[in-house]
Amino acid sequence: MLGLILSALLIMAPLPGLPNMPNGAEVRVVSPDLRTVYFLWRVNDNALQLQARPLTIPPGSRVRLLIRSGRQLHAYEGRYLEGDIFIEASGGYISVKQAFAKVYRLHWSPSDPFFNGGQNQKARPPK
Repeated sequence: MLGLILSALLIMAPLPGLPNMPNGAEVRVVSPDLRTVYFLWRVNDNALQLQARPLTIPPGSRVRLLIRSGRQLHAYEGRYLEGDIFIEASGGYISVKQAFAKVYRLHWSPSDPFFNGGQNQKARPPK
């Protein structure tokens, strides 16, 4: 039931505290200590463009999703599981892939290893 409610909220509004991702917004997936940058994208014409060679995220790792939009920085705690990042929000988890595709309507290159790395596209959130 909670999953259904979170899905409905996800359809109606972006991630909490982030109204949009305009051109130039930067998205990073980093380690919790901020020392390792796994992925770095920039938004350009509703597309996530990979800006640097990505690093492999160890399965089950805790990560942070950092989104810089203008002068605002939004940070989200999450976990990398089965080829997706699940952000902790409102007592549940939100899939980053689903949020980017369905809420923000962003697209990405077919060669992007995060979105098209041959991983399970229907990963399950952590328990």
